[in-house]
Amino acid sequence: MGIVSKLLGLVFAASGFIILWWGMGTNDALSFIWSFIGMFVMAMGFALLTSGREQKEAKPPPPTVTEIKCNSCDFKEIRDFQKGDYVLKAVETTCPKCQSAMTIEGVYIVREETDDKDRI
Repeated sequence: MGIVSKLLGLVFAASGFIILWWGMGTNDALSFIWSFIGMFVMAMGFALLTSGREQKEAKPPPPTVTEIKCNSCDFKEIRDFQKGDYVLKAVETTCPKCQSAMTIEGVYIVREETDDKDRI
């Protein structure tokens, strides 16, 4: 949508407002119809004015990781988050060091670090 549609929308909105104002000012039986027509034309004008706006690009969600810890020894593993992961969930994989059961100790969002110079 270019500038022509914006101008056309402005004309429709203004003329709809004038029709609405005129329809509200009369006291005859057609005032309701004129008011409705004015609102309809105004709505079309605002639709033309606001159409074609570019959508902001949605940022992808930040990466999420899962920390898995062995129940017996001090072995820890960090892997990508999988659907259904939650803290204290028993994991089917066994510890590579002692072959013991493992549980999820934490789920974290990896944040990008900003420079201290950018904070000023």
